[in-house]
Amino acid sequence: RSRCCGPDVVACLLPVAALPRARRGARRNHRATARQARDTSRAQLLRAATLPSMASEVCWAAGAVAPDLRGRFAVVTGANRGIGKGVALGLGEAKATVFVTGRNRTGLESTAELVTRAGGQGVPILCDHSDDTQVARAFEEIGKQTGGKLDILVNNAFKSPASSDPKVDQQLSKGAKFYELPLSVWDDVQTVGLKSHYVASYYAAPMLLAAREANPTRRPLLCAVSSFGGVTYLFATAYGVGKAATDRLIRDLQVELGPLGVDCVSLWPGIVLTEEVQRKIREDPAMLEEVAGGQDLESAAESPLLTGRVVAQLAAEEKYRKPPYVTAPGLTGRLCIVAETAHDLQLRDGGMEGSVAREVYAPQHRRSDLWAS
Repeated sequence: RSRCCGPDVVACLLPVAALPRARRGARRNHRATARQARDTSRAQLLRAATLPSMASEVCWAAGAVAPDLRGRFAVVTGANRGIGKGVALGLGEAKATVFVTGRNRTGLESTAELVTRAGGQGVPILCDHSDDTQVARAFEEIGKQTGGKLDILVNNAFKSPASSDPKVDQQLSKGAKFYELPLSVWDDVQTVGLKSHYVASYYAAPMLLAAREANPTRRPLLCAVSSFGGVTYLFATAYGVGKAATDRLIRDLQVELGPLGVDCVSLWPGIVLTEEVQRKIREDPAMLEEVAGGQDLESAAESPLLTGRVVAQLAAEEKYRKPPYVTAPGLTGRLCIVAETAHDLQLRDGGMEGSVAREVYAPQHRRSDLWAS
């Protein structure tokens, strides 16, 4: 059995409370528990993450109201593509002003334009998040445009080691162990994907606190995009360590910022059909099938936009930053599992005919409809 597809991986697609039970079962009967966990997680994900086309303006389920974030300022790091792009668009649907940061000017400008077309105001800010000086300058520029206030920060910037070295990409696909990979793998993941979250939070904190002081009835929101890889083996040792550290960062930031009126949440998307995942589906489908625990990717995967819609709801309604939507304090505290929260809040994925959401992400999760080029 592949080490990427043991029962622990499948169990991590279940609610966090189910993890100890699934792991105890795995010790007793490895194969039977894996089969049962896979069946259960498949049913839950199909219910929570396989979402039909919409029947309202911004594709919210019947009876649900799209949040209104007009007048609020948000920063999404690493937003020229992938989950960051989806988060920015979700906040744009809620009419927020969204500053999108990243290294690719063309991608940033495209994301900013989509945010504006969706109903918000998109502002591209060129920034290499591996360079602390550039991050400082970026937040200085954002502060000038917002009067020194910030309502929402979503730390999403991440550098995949596979993206910069085809050889590393091949090694990871074949399940290379940490000592078979170059040391640069650790640096890539921890510099952009962990340290960059700390640095962005560092420069954003005074602005978040200023927003709180300006409006004491509203608690700003600080998020970081993490993964169930933080509690189980996924892809590589460096990846899991980075995600576990991201979750710990959020818990400790909550200890320090929570009493001052800022809430911190770690986001756990499921299997997200980003551009990189789409590439893997074409080039290395076996690897993704292992990570998915045998689930049908066409049915179980979610678009990056679903995370954005969950973030918009968390930003608009402070009650959603508490259990059951966000896990209680503890070793797995301050986690928001995107698919489960979307299900509980009746949020949907994709878009209706003519919407920006449909143009970018299509009405359903059919791999042939997404990022074909």
